[in-house]
Amino acid sequence: NRNFHPATTSLRSMATGTRGARGHGWLGKYRAGMGGRHLQGRWHYRDVEELKALNDEVFSMNESLNKADNIPTEAYLELSVGGEAPRRVVIELASAALPKTTENFRLLCQEKGEEGGYESTSVHKIEKTVGLCLGDVVSDDGSGGRCHPKIGTYQNPFSFEDEGFFVSHAGPGIVSMMSPGVHRNDSRFLITTADAAQLDGRFVAFGRVKDGMDVINEIHTGVFTKRGKPTVEIKVVGCGVQ
Repeated sequence: NRNFHPATTSLRSMATGTRGARGHGWLGKYRAGMGGRHLQGRWHYRDVEELKALNDEVFSMNESLNKADNIPTEAYLELSVGGEAPRRVVIELASAALPKTTENFRLLCQEKGEEGGYESTSVHKIEKTVGLCLGDVVSDDGSGGRCHPKIGTYQNPFSFEDEGFFVSHAGPGIVSMMSPGVHRNDSRFLITTADAAQLDGRFVAFGRVKDGMDVINEIHTGVFTKRGKPTVEIKVVGCGVQ
């Protein structure tokens, strides 16, 4: 057969056979009920319980903070859906492990009025497989953001570098910066509603919901969205530290 090309069929078998980008033997794993190629990548053998235990260790570092310094380890957001009475979400911060990232969050929570803090901003997007996105203090639609002026530098006044990927996005309730690029953290953040392995090593997680996760879940499941944008206004009507 003149149209037979051994090299072509060899390449094709390499692309669709038992070896390839997902590693040797993915087909055998698939037949054994261990998931297809799309599940056998970097996070297929992810031990969520072990990662949660490591997260507990990171947050327990707050006990080593000097009480005389009076560094807050908790912040809160009061969320109102469609003009209804606000409900509070309390966030535990990894202040000892990530001092700069948590300080930026605390300062933005403490800004009042039109000073550029989180108060009066909106939940601009709901990612059904990830969580709630909010914190745009510039345009309030997710297209911009800036860090607190005390955190920014003369060379980079609007963002700051990645401080460390110590907290894993293992399960719901993790509060994490929404980084638009490497070493670019501003004011935008998200709160997960599920395990989000794809964010580990990409977004700096710095907190977790201590109280009020029911509020987050009700917004996540009860608010209709259009291409991710909520169809009702979800406002941060109050915020601060405690």
